[in-house]
Amino acid sequence: MQSSITLYNADFPMKPWPSLADKAFSLNLSFGQIIFYYDAAPPDSDPQNSGTAPVIVLIHGLGDEADSWRHLIPLLNSEGFRILALDLPGFGRSVAPGRISLKNHAAAVLRLLEAAKIKPESPVFLVGNSLGALVAETAAFKKPGLVKGLILLDGSIPGGPAKIGLLALAKLLFSRKWYRAYRANPEGAWLSLYAYYADLDSMPEADKDFLRERVVARVNSSSQERAFFATQRSLVWAFGAGFPGYARKIRLFKGKITLLWGEKDRIMPISSAEPFKILRNDIELRIVSGAGHLPQQEKPAETAKFITEFVNKAVD
Repeated sequence: MQSSITLYNADFPMKPWPSLADKAFSLNLSFGQIIFYYDAAPPDSDPQNSGTAPVIVLIHGLGDEADSWRHLIPLLNSEGFRILALDLPGFGRSVAPGRISLKNHAAAVLRLLEAAKIKPESPVFLVGNSLGALVAETAAFKKPGLVKGLILLDGSIPGGPAKIGLLALAKLLFSRKWYRAYRANPEGAWLSLYAYYADLDSMPEADKDFLRERVVARVNSSSQERAFFATQRSLVWAFGAGFPGYARKIRLFKGKITLLWGEKDRIMPISSAEPFKILRNDIELRIVSGAGHLPQQEKPAETAKFITEFVNKAVD
């Protein structure tokens, strides 16, 4: 597939987090597909010539964007890692004219890695939050020789929502009224974020302003609405039918795996990790104290510390 990389067009309505604007790029693929991503090279290094430093790919959750990692990117970058963080197809600033699914999200991750010209001696780690954890797993299974390790934040298969949660999720697929209702109710859209955080009110004002702006932009975007519901359909299938296949592939995967979980996650409680953790005796579960479903946003320093320890141990 032909592709080209260009600097991100800062005039696009959904602007990057300010301190990351100079690290924003667009990967332009065939048939109009565009993948927005951040590329943060190790200090004093060119993004396209970053030596043999470990490469960490950050993959966001459902209805989110690469900016979910805005505080984690510089922290991990300062440890000497090259960081890639993308908007999954159809979300944020990425354009997906074709089908949207879990499989196609994973394909986008692999296309980005190919375009980023990763050197063979550079170990690659995939970090996924919620939906992003499933995308990371799927990408790693597709190219197991490429991925050195998986860091799964508040999400995995096996694991995930209980059956009653799965049924509730499936029910939402039959109606978009609740999603579109937020277009006339921006305060309601903002309030919908509270479930994802242990304490949203304690976030810095700059973050709260940013998150308020983003959630309103999402619910008003027809392309993001399409991506949200198409991805939900794919997730329901994965949770409902994919457990045996994923379990087998996790056992066969030769790379390292760790789980990070927000202590106060109300979307997927810590107990959701148990079906995954028992698959292999080398899978460790680390708890991020005081965090909800998005530990990379509420507790970035602690999250970065866990990831750094895992990566350094895996490459020793």
